[in-house]
Amino acid sequence: MKFRNYQNRTTILIPMRALNEGKSRLSNVLSPSSRSRLVELLFSQLLKKLNILRCQFPGIFSDVVVITPCKKVKDLSEEFNAIVLEEPMPNNLNSALTLGLRWSDENDYNSSLIIPGDIIDPLTKDIKKIITLGKKASECMIISPSIDFGTNALFLNLPTKMNLKFGPNSFFEHQKEAEKKSIKTIIAPLDSLKDDLDTGKDLRLLKTKKPSLFKKI
Repeated sequence: MKFRNYQNRTTILIPMRALNEGKSRLSNVLSPSSRSRLVELLFSQLLKKLNILRCQFPGIFSDVVVITPCKKVKDLSEEFNAIVLEEPMPNNLNSALTLGLRWSDENDYNSSLIIPGDIIDPLTKDIKKIITLGKKASECMIISPSIDFGTNALFLNLPTKMNLKFGPNSFFEHQKEAEKKSIKTIIAPLDSLKDDLDTGKDLRLLKTKKPSLFKKI
């Protein structure tokens, strides 16, 4: 299905597994229901902030696109006016995001920002900063690292020659891939995008930075 052309054609791509499948590394400190609730809260927080950003700066991006095999995630995404790409079956992260990039390119968008749904406290100003930086550059990759050298934001012009390398140390793996494909790399270390939630230490950080959210788990 083709969507209409946009003057400002950028998608925000968010990959999401089923709510009850995430945060297995927290199984020693949180029950399955609490882990599911945590994933839902962090994802909802990001969707809310993206809607706020789009209201504050119309045209900063075109659409939020969630890639997921999960009906609950689909329903929640649609509450926030996100487009949903349904995976026929759960795939790995790189496959899911490659689907999102291909869909964006085929539907006339000219760039995508990949961002995970579990960042502890993403600030709209930092999301805006990386999108604005990406729109000023051409044929480039803009990457923002997580605290443990994963990738917590990745901006790509479309179409892209990049093969995605999400996984351990993906911050370095994405740079190697960009160099291999002769794609200019801009590193954008943004403080509010560096902390995602995977371990008990991250959970304590969430309690400190977002106490109201923590109480809802």
